[in-house]
Amino acid sequence: MEMARSMPKEKGLPNTFWAEVVYTAIYILNRCPTKAGQDKTPIEAWSEKKPSAKHLRVFGSICYIHVPEEKRHKLEDKTV
Repeated sequence: MEMARSMPKEKGLPNTFWAEVVYTAIYILNRCPTKAGQDKTPIEAWSEKKPSAKHLRVFGSICYIHVPEEKRHKLEDKTV
């Protein structure tokens, strides 16, 4: 719970994002080794597959979402 409390404060996010913050904290913790897991992550113990962290980004960083051609008009932005 401490992780979920500190993440929005670090990035200056309002409390309205609490659900996303808790979900992200749980997602990260499930991919970190624990003392009880004998050098395995909880996800690895459950699925028998080593998790990848390649897709993870810094929490609260700026990101852009691509809008496909069929969802936008000619002069509209390609990202939001």
